[in-house]
Amino acid sequence: MSKRSLRQRLFGGARGLDTNLLPFMGPAQIGAGHPEEPYRLPSDPRCPVCGGPMALHSLARTTDPSRPTRMTCPPRSSWDGSAA
Repeated sequence: MSKRSLRQRLFGGARGLDTNLLPFMGPAQIGAGHPEEPYRLPSDPRCPVCGGPMALHSLARTTDPSRPTRMTCPPRSSWDGSAA
């Protein structure tokens, strides 16, 4: 008879708990727990970094998948006078 490693015993115990508790506790609960409204796109989206209008921002994308997309925030003086 071969001995089971600590890892095999731990995962076996966790699997046993899952199998035995599932009928009593049920599957994992997902969601907010209350009905949610559908997402509505804002008419004037704001930047999460600087708070300026997203229409003034520039995105630099490349065809190389290893290079990230870069977003450039405009200077605050270029906003139309509305600060967030």
